[in-house]
Parts: sequence; structure tokens; C-alpha cells
Amino acid sequence: MFTELQYELTRKQRLVPHLRVWGVAQFLVLFGLFGAAVAALQGSWIFAAFVGLCVLWFGRRYIVGLLNAVFVKSQHMDIRIEDNGLGYMAGKERWYIFLDGLTAVRDLERSVWTIQHWNGTIVNIPKKALSEDILNFLRNWVRKANDYRDQHGIRSPYPTKATKAQQVGEPNP
Repeated sequence: MFTELQYELTRKQRLVPHLRVWGVAQFLVLFGLFGAAVAALQGSWIFAAFVGLCVLWFGRRYIVGLLNAVFVKSQHMDIRIEDNGLGYMAGKERWYIFLDGLTAVRDLERSVWTIQHWNGTIVNIPKKALSEDILNFLRNWVRKANDYRDQHGIRSPYPTKATKAQQVGEPNP
């Protein structure tokens, strides 16, 4: 299978999935930045700098995604879906993620499908641009990847079915 897609993503199509993917963790990033600002106002500059740098380091993907959605009105996307990988353009270079690392294909915003990878990469594709065959192809890769992780004791972040422990009635770790 080989499919090439080119489309534009609006601010909303990038911001809503970004906020929903980060969930509760985004509040930890914002709380940490607020704590660093309070520490700086009270004169503890070393502590404020340490906390601020830690929050910026661990929350860098959240912050970059948020700034991108706020300052870039529309973003052009160039996606290539192949048998084993999904390629996306970053500048003038094409970067690939392997399909066996997919963790979810989710409907986080009304007009886009959000594809999540184990390494943290998120790709949003408009529902109109993705045919039912390609969507099923990607979902099958998610199922295969989650089955493989389940067999090796790695808990999938978004399980597609009950794990073996849940099927036998054991408590979920």
C-alpha cells in the first residue's frame, strides 16, 4: 500500500487533538511554570531557574505544540503512508515512523483522525483525506502492535482489546 496525502491543517485541527492527547499532564506543565514564576517573585532565583528548566525540558513537546497552534494559522502537511511506515515532511526532509510503533488511531477532533506513535509523534489527518481502506490499514497495524506489546508484557497506552490478565480475571497491574 502506498498513499500520498497533501492537505492543510487549521489551528483548531491541531490545537484540540494536542490538548486532548496531553490530558492531565498539561496541568502539571502549567503548574510547574506557575511555581517557577512564584519562586522567582519571592527571590529564590536558583530554585525558580531549576524548576523552570525542568518543566521546560520535560514539557517541551507540549509547549512547542501549543506555540505552533497559537502562532501558525494554517500548516501544510505532506504525508506518505507505505507498507511499513508513515512519512511526514519536517522542513525539506521526510521523516518516517514505523507502523509497528503506532499506539492509537483516535477521533479527538470532529474533522481529523489523530495517529499516535510510541515515540510521542502525533500526526493529524483530515477525515475527508483518509479513505476507509487506509483507516482500516492503520487500525490493523495498531492492533498488531498492541498484541505484540501485550505478548511481551508491555502495557499499551490505548488498549484495543482486553489484555490477557483482564481476560482471565486477574487484577490489572
